[in-house]
Amino acid sequence: MNADILNPRSIAIVGASTNPKKISTIILQNLVSGGYNGKVYPVNPKYEEIVGRKSYPSILSIEEDLDQVCIVIPSHLVEEVIDQCIEKKVKSVVIISAGFKETGKEGRLLEEGIAKKLKNANIRLIGPNSLGYINNNENINLSFARKNPGSGDIAFISQSGALCTAILDMACEDNFGFSHIISIGNKADIFENELIEMFQNDENTKAIALYMEEFSDGKEFVKLAQASKKPLVVIAPGSSEKAVEAISSHTGSLVSSYDTITTAINKGNAIQAQSSVELYNIMKLISNERIPRGKKIAVVSNAGGPGIIATDNIEKHGLILSELGEKTTKKLLKELPSASSVKNPIDLLGDALADRFEQAISICEDDKEVDSILVILTPQLITDIVGTARAIIKIQNKTSKPIFACFLGNHDIKSGVNLLKEYNIYTSSNIEATIEIIGKLVKYNNNIAKKDVVEVKDIKISAKHIDKVKECLSSEAVILPDDITESILKEHNIVIPEQIITPHIENAIEFSINRFPVVMKATSKDLAHKTDFKAVHLDIRTISEFESKFYELREAISKVTGTTSPDILIQEMVKSNTEVFIGATRQGDSKIYQDKGKGFGHLLAIGQGGIYTEVYKDIKHVLIPTNREDMLEAISETRLSMIVDGYRGRPTLAKEKLLDMLENIQRLLVSYPHIISMDINPVMLTEDKVVAVDAKLYIKD
Repeated sequence: MNADILNPRSIAIVGASTNPKKISTIILQNLVSGGYNGKVYPVNPKYEEIVGRKSYPSILSIEEDLDQVCIVIPSHLVEEVIDQCIEKKVKSVVIISAGFKETGKEGRLLEEGIAKKLKNANIRLIGPNSLGYINNNENINLSFARKNPGSGDIAFISQSGALCTAILDMACEDNFGFSHIISIGNKADIFENELIEMFQNDENTKAIALYMEEFSDGKEFVKLAQASKKPLVVIAPGSSEKAVEAISSHTGSLVSSYDTITTAINKGNAIQAQSSVELYNIMKLISNERIPRGKKIAVVSNAGGPGIIATDNIEKHGLILSELGEKTTKKLLKELPSASSVKNPIDLLGDALADRFEQAISICEDDKEVDSILVILTPQLITDIVGTARAIIKIQNKTSKPIFACFLGNHDIKSGVNLLKEYNIYTSSNIEATIEIIGKLVKYNNNIAKKDVVEVKDIKISAKHIDKVKECLSSEAVILPDDITESILKEHNIVIPEQIITPHIENAIEFSINRFPVVMKATSKDLAHKTDFKAVHLDIRTISEFESKFYELREAISKVTGTTSPDILIQEMVKSNTEVFIGATRQGDSKIYQDKGKGFGHLLAIGQGGIYTEVYKDIKHVLIPTNREDMLEAISETRLSMIVDGYRGRPTLAKEKLLDMLENIQRLLVSYPHIISMDINPVMLTEDKVVAVDAKLYIKD
């Protein structure tokens, strides 16, 4: 994207008005009062003059060239102005107007038509349904935001104009500025990835923050995030995401689109915020260079209870309560009252004044085992709140180790909190939220060095059975026949039991007679969830039992499907130490792994398997293509990992072979991108082998 789109030399505002309550008037006033040095042209045939400037009946009546046109008129009138923009050969358009795809089919068709016209004319578009944008580097405020805190080093890209105004309001209170604020609205043309790439190369921008309700191209976002030398902070609300397409697979209920987005953000080493307040606080910490270098935290408090709360949350968020050195402990014992606790968390006691806080913080700051300091203050009768704030400011000004201040309360602490904010010191009244933010910053910092990026081309192989797969495609998601699934699994070295699919009992007995015990079940095309219909019989050991179960199963299948002679699947019986679930869903269409394919790709799910998979939901995810290390990390985050690693003296299981299977499965998915959902449950895991005993592959173009 050309950066000049956010730095036009001339701007026309179509729909400008003399009414001070009109959005168009606010935009015009923001632009003029903000110090914009370019030419401004109000456009409205009703007026000859607007806010002291000549008003034009249309953009075609403006004799000079126009870089940008900002449109603030009802949606049904916008297309006519777009035609004029094309005739005028403007360089870019900003559509503030709502009433497009967010309103339904008619609005969507209008938006698509306008976007197509502009694209054909090589004119770029921000919006529609946008708040506008602010470029503080060039004093351009082409928005209807009521406040602008001024210049800073964070770029904020938002799908929500309302969230822009909320963040701006917070920032104005703290005098915290931005390099750019872009409201991209419906993203009919310019979308987040273009802007991310541009701001990554902008010397005035230190970090990029985003509010995204949907990602235009997820896999490209991940690539940009992985390559970024600047922090990306993302808030992506799950409630606004489309649910994963409903298909009759366990995976559909175990994976949501929010899981995909969260996993993508994590894969890109972006920082995910859960609220606008958290997003804003993280932006400030990055701007002020308050990112801890490591996990070790010292806690200094004038109350025991809050210190214990901090300790619990430090462990919860993957951080470490610092083991203070002997030298540090001796200094604390010398300076603090004998009743104080000098073991981390440090309890200064309720009568601590500012000097005691200062002594303890300074001593901890000198300890090489301390990466950051959490100061907790409770407003007791003699507590010197302002004095303690001054002590924190004094120490923070001379150290690179970040200090996080949690002043608990409301009324009594305000003066201290305001002083801390004035000097850009992080402050909050929420211990839990503070430690969560520290954890996210530490995780980001620790993962910066990860460079093992896997590309689709590195793992994709020639798909021998792709023609058979394509023959099975229909307009809806359909399950692949078991024989094709078996061929694809074997092609990718995924171990399955010896098996036969046949409607004939003679063939079934011939297969089974030297393999008892065996398992008998319906095929996936007949009954996807076999257990629900009692369509699985385990541990069959004799021919008489086999014959009885065969006819019983055939009758059960016939009742559901109407087929008089259905196929029956016979497998050798595989025993295991534990059962594993492996599933996947695809976000995007079957062209996802092609250069122009858009979406996130396949999300791989790993966890406890068996009939209670959906009950336990002990599932973690990786977004493919990924590396073995990330797969191992996902497994380690499940309760299943305790069993795999040999819980309470039990034998360790074949973890490396499980990882081999996961790598083979991701190769399968990128080689057969028509697979929209996969459900392998259970995978039998023993001390020396991994066997996929039940696999369902659903396909859709």
